[in-house]
Amino acid sequence: MLEKNSAKFDLPACQNQLSSQPKNMEVIDLTHIIEENMPAYPGEESPHLENKYNYQRDGFQVIKLTMFTHSGTHLDTPAHFFDNGLTTDKLPLSDFYGKGILVDCSGFSEQEIIDVEHVKMYSEELAAADFALIYTGWSDHWGSDRYFGNFPVLSKEACSFLLSCNLKGIGLDVISIDSISSKDFENHNLVLSNGLIIIENLTNLVRLINKAFDFAVFPLKIKDGDGSPVRAAAILK
Repeated sequence: MLEKNSAKFDLPACQNQLSSQPKNMEVIDLTHIIEENMPAYPGEESPHLENKYNYQRDGFQVIKLTMFTHSGTHLDTPAHFFDNGLTTDKLPLSDFYGKGILVDCSGFSEQEIIDVEHVKMYSEELAAADFALIYTGWSDHWGSDRYFGNFPVLSKEACSFLLSCNLKGIGLDVISIDSISSKDFENHNLVLSNGLIIIENLTNLVRLINKAFDFAVFPLKIKDGDGSPVRAAAILK
């Protein structure tokens, strides 16, 4: 019998299953850690983690997690802006996985607009992709006040072009697909009204430059969920 809290297991019974897994598969984590005092969208609180049970008193640990559906690395569903939009529990699982393409926008500086002509440089790759990941390098400012500043933003025309590529979603390494000062959320409305998902607060996108990869971004199955924290990952080919 295993002792309480023991982490030792008999592995031989699992050997056949383990051997069937892909060898040398490299998975890159594109997700920020969920923790107390992490960056949160202006007007929202950071997640709160509370130990309700602990090893010393109870013999096991359970953490109570209180957070917004759009905390940390997360996705937006159409229901985020439209009351009849699809939600995390209604969208098919296939909408959260597929071929990714990195659109390198790291040459755009603070306050610059990412124009459609730059995005069109990736037309051939986008035509075969399910997800466009917009790499600005802004995730380097995660944890500082500058992260909420004037990051590079896709133009409306660039978003419209991405919609024409028949994608499942658009991901970014910034806190919003719109500027931080936006009041009308033009890009959110445009993208979500066309049934795509938006993934915000990605990180580590620099590791995908010149790489072929699949992108996975599964949400929690929240009833009527307008969004959800995700564990975003790139599976290199």
